[in-house]
Amino acid sequence: MIKTVSTIYNTILTIIAPPFCAYCKKFLIDELVFCAQCKSNIIPIVSITRPITKKYSMKVFAVSDYKDPLKKLILAKRWGAIAASRQLGQLLWKMSYIKQVNFDYIVPIPLHWTRFARRGFNQAQEIAQVIAQESGKPVINLLKRPKRTAYQSQLTYAQRSQNLKNAFLLNNVATNNYKNKHLLLVDDLMTTGATLHAGARALLQLKPQTITVAVICRVI
Repeated sequence: MIKTVSTIYNTILTIIAPPFCAYCKKFLIDELVFCAQCKSNIIPIVSITRPITKKYSMKVFAVSDYKDPLKKLILAKRWGAIAASRQLGQLLWKMSYIKQVNFDYIVPIPLHWTRFARRGFNQAQEIAQVIAQESGKPVINLLKRPKRTAYQSQLTYAQRSQNLKNAFLLNNVATNNYKNKHLLLVDDLMTTGATLHAGARALLQLKPQTITVAVICRVI
């Protein structure tokens, strides 16, 4: 039923708002995010493994490096950028290897409420919802962000980890439900990895079997 409604909605949307390339704005015949020329500029990158603690590590999947045309969509945080976030979610599902990952739950990196109020949406949440639709796995908001941190982009590498200390806490969840489960932690961008590392450390309190990370872009 949900898929039927979604199909009808997408058909109507295509009629009233024909698809254009998200980067160069060229008209597209099919429902794609980028035209063939712009898509050819997206160079896939391999996954990496990052430590969470001495005992635990996380594999990080990304579509590409932080460059146009993907960079333009990630920076689209104006009104109407929810559509850009959903386009990014489609690209993450289609162009990375997360389809081959047998995860149980999808966990988006949360925003502090003041930034959510200003922006009107959480890009990581929207990306996670697309992955949920494609994979059939649920989105669970296991994390909350009670601490309003400084923007990571304004800090040095050394300052970023300190800025995110105690930034993420667990929501009121039944911890036993996630023990020995595979959690997919989702965000839009990985620069130094400090944000994802802090989120993953908080999730370790649930004693999951595995934490995997999925992002649109990873700075290399």
